[in-house]
Amino acid sequence: MSRISASYRRANDWIALKLGNSFSTMECFWLFNVVALLPLACPQILSIAQYVSSGYLQLVALPLLGVVSVIVGRKADERAEQDHRAIMGEVETLKTMQAELMEILQLLHCGGVDRKEE
Repeated sequence: MSRISASYRRANDWIALKLGNSFSTMECFWLFNVVALLPLACPQILSIAQYVSSGYLQLVALPLLGVVSVIVGRKADERAEQDHRAIMGEVETLKTMQAELMEILQLLHCGGVDRKEE
């Protein structure tokens, strides 16, 4: 991946996360409730409320939230891969330690260490 496309992707991810986080707030929830309920008090703005709810939210917010879920999933996969590598490194260390202990036990069991010198 070129440096420009990597920068472009990072910028898009950053924007998507910022916008996704703003859509995932109680403030946004209340704002959308006001937009949805406002036509009950003021019927002449029904077309504006319909545009905002069906046009804007469905065409902009829903794809944005889908992109955010993909980004979050990708980051979770990256963290899982890092955790896996770290755990496998620890497993290899434990295997080495176990092999060393087995050698010591074999030496002790087979009389490889002279106990009279102790």
